[in-house]
Amino acid sequence: MNGIKPKLLIFINTLQSGGAERVVSLLLEHLKDDFEIHLALYSNIIEYKVPPEIKILNLQQPLVQDKTIRFLKLPIISWRVYKYCKKNNINISVAFLYRPCYINALMKSFWGYKGHVIMCERTHQTTMQQSHSSIYRMFSKFMVMYSYKRADLVLANSYAMQTDLVENFKIKTPVRVIYNPIDLNFIKTHINEPTGFVFEKNIFHFVNVGGFRKEKNHLLLIQAFFIIKNLPCKLLIVGGGVMENELKQKVHDLGLMEKVIFCGFDKNPFKYVYRSDCFVLSSDVEGFPNVLIEALACSKPVISTDCSSGPRELLAPASDLHHRAINNYEIGEYGLLTPVNDVTALAAAMKKIYEDESLRNSYQLKAAKRAEQFDVNEIKQYFHVAFTGL
Repeated sequence: MNGIKPKLLIFINTLQSGGAERVVSLLLEHLKDDFEIHLALYSNIIEYKVPPEIKILNLQQPLVQDKTIRFLKLPIISWRVYKYCKKNNINISVAFLYRPCYINALMKSFWGYKGHVIMCERTHQTTMQQSHSSIYRMFSKFMVMYSYKRADLVLANSYAMQTDLVENFKIKTPVRVIYNPIDLNFIKTHINEPTGFVFEKNIFHFVNVGGFRKEKNHLLLIQAFFIIKNLPCKLLIVGGGVMENELKQKVHDLGLMEKVIFCGFDKNPFKYVYRSDCFVLSSDVEGFPNVLIEALACSKPVISTDCSSGPRELLAPASDLHHRAINNYEIGEYGLLTPVNDVTALAAAMKKIYEDESLRNSYQLKAAKRAEQFDVNEIKQYFHVAFTGL
């Protein structure tokens, strides 16, 4: 390249707390020496680190807006992104999450963008759409198919997601799987930071990290914890979001104020995970949940709902990836899997981990080694190839 870096636009809604957002933050840091990176943000909310040399296009759009207005504005926003790419001679545009993907597609089909377009799918679309109305599902499916037909490459972060896009959305564009990276060095060097919360020696601490959104199903976690409330245990919830008041009200209604601790959003949730005894994920839908890998990196036993994409590949990779846990928890190679939205099974899994010291120790011994496979220094090469190999 004669010392000239290829120019790359990475487009995401925000850099607010979230798995996709953390992945983008890692890519900015670890690819900046190989690319001239420009970052486009739908809304200028930044909670993760952005290297100072990264150029930012702030589209200044509200995250919460009437759906019709938001849809009608997409062609205009795509024009702004197109003009920015043209002005800066950017010929690779990479979109994370559905809104930037739609805008990327419009940039190509409406305005004739000549560069390469890459879409990064971060959720299992079929499962995600099931919770919406039939009209929404039809529209969403059309938009996914419309957008991905205009991509040069689609990156999925699990094989279950790849299968979903190819089989259920008839995506003919090449779909490549690249797992989410984590920053093992950051985790290892920050786990001992003070938490502001006193971990009692004779109390078993469960912990969850995630945004307070419906699909994360924190209500299920709180209800499962209520079933085992008489055990000497506490539940720490690290994160924030639109459902915070509802979740706190549920904890109040169940009389769990002394046992369920809301720790707020923290750029370093690992200090809570490291001091806890077990990580629990209660989501209805995921892509490939970073928080599970990060919990393994902290050498913690993990429990996860067996949602359609991600947890099984991570915790029971040798099993049939189309299989799902039913009725009760399943003991996977690297963690426990429970049926989605099954409060009794989740409570039973939490009780099992609390009681079975041998199982906990077995998981702890395997955890860190499993997490090493997802270190950013291992994964970044695959993104580099994807961004330059078109």
